[in-house]
Amino acid sequence: MKATGQSLRDPCGQMGTGSTRYCNRFISSSIIHVNSALNKKNPRNHVKGELTFGTWNVLSLTSSSSQLFQLSQCISDYKLDLLGITETHIPGTGSELLDNGSLLIHSGRLDGIRRQGVGLSLSKRIKNSLISYMPISERMLTARLHSKHLNISVVVVYAPTEVASVNDKDEFYQQLSSVFDELPRHDLKLLLGDLNAQVTSDCSFLPGVIGGHSLHSSSNNNGTRLLDFCVAHQLTIGGTLFQHKDIHKGTWRSPNGRTVNQIDHICISKRFGGSLLNVKVCRGADIGSDHYLVRGRLRIKLLSVKKTQERKLAIPAIEHLRDRSLVSEYNVALRNRFDCLEPEVDLESMWDSFKESVSQVSMEVLGQRPRRRKDRHLSQKTKDLLVERGEFKRKDPNSDANRSEYSRLNKLVKKSSKTDDNNW
Repeated sequence: MKATGQSLRDPCGQMGTGSTRYCNRFISSSIIHVNSALNKKNPRNHVKGELTFGTWNVLSLTSSSSQLFQLSQCISDYKLDLLGITETHIPGTGSELLDNGSLLIHSGRLDGIRRQGVGLSLSKRIKNSLISYMPISERMLTARLHSKHLNISVVVVYAPTEVASVNDKDEFYQQLSSVFDELPRHDLKLLLGDLNAQVTSDCSFLPGVIGGHSLHSSSNNNGTRLLDFCVAHQLTIGGTLFQHKDIHKGTWRSPNGRTVNQIDHICISKRFGGSLLNVKVCRGADIGSDHYLVRGRLRIKLLSVKKTQERKLAIPAIEHLRDRSLVSEYNVALRNRFDCLEPEVDLESMWDSFKESVSQVSMEVLGQRPRRRKDRHLSQKTKDLLVERGEFKRKDPNSDANRSEYSRLNKLVKKSSKTDDNNW
């Protein structure tokens, strides 16, 4: 990669593999380049203003088609430029465009089992800033973005739970350390995801790593591991820096509504901590998950590749040939065009003349096929249920009646979405 502000070293050597069991389950051993022809001479646009980013455990994006629809809606509603997504349950690796034009890249299991999985969405505004990405495992994904003075390395993770074995936790953090060690040194680094870590609010012994506004007074085992990792890699945990009400700190709520934990985190390079403007939980975002969306704002300017005006291929509307009256007109026009052609000497010229004649007659008689919008097969009933469920998401979660009604509506949404999928 030889782009503005990038290291001239081989990019494959900048995001290495390591030697733990997680490495043996690597999905890819090399970086996926978005545009290998990118170089310093490419003109670029500045994406000015604040970068709005976040992390969200969505529980699943594959249970029904309504999940991706809701995700694209929330990205637009909360103006999220960058969103780290955990527990996508999407197997394999790949990328796709959402309904709102955002790009979703994902990394999941290779055995086809729909568990774990991480992803990263980039809004239509910044997706051209993407340099490359690397799916590492069902728990880890890295990506790199252009910025004005330096590049941004983003790591999305889904850590083992608190009750997971010590070996699983050790292997995860060893792998994560290996990935961070190989990131370009001067990049601004963002760590996003569900780390299942409760960190203490006592910042006296770790100044610069945590602030005094954590939801918890003490750290659990995963929290201690996260703090050690942040100290080793010079990271700051953004959710502990800003003073908010407790309801805007908790990222996960238990099914009975009585337990709230702050376990989803946004971490940023310590030397860029001053550019972080805010980190806050958005309780109104609804996708049927027991986790809340965590949103942050960053003062930075991104660089995006200037869009080139690509010539769109004109396609004749051949479906009009179903009209018998047009078939006769089409045959006559094609016959007249062939009669006017001069005899060609070689086979290649004959083919070019034939192809050009058929194309021109098709456009003249049948016309150009109109552009079609992507078919959204969710019924109005399902969309109305999603709106109604979202309204209960915003109501008091401590109320048994509200939780019961939300659960009922959630079941209706899933049932209606599956009916739409089957009818499609």
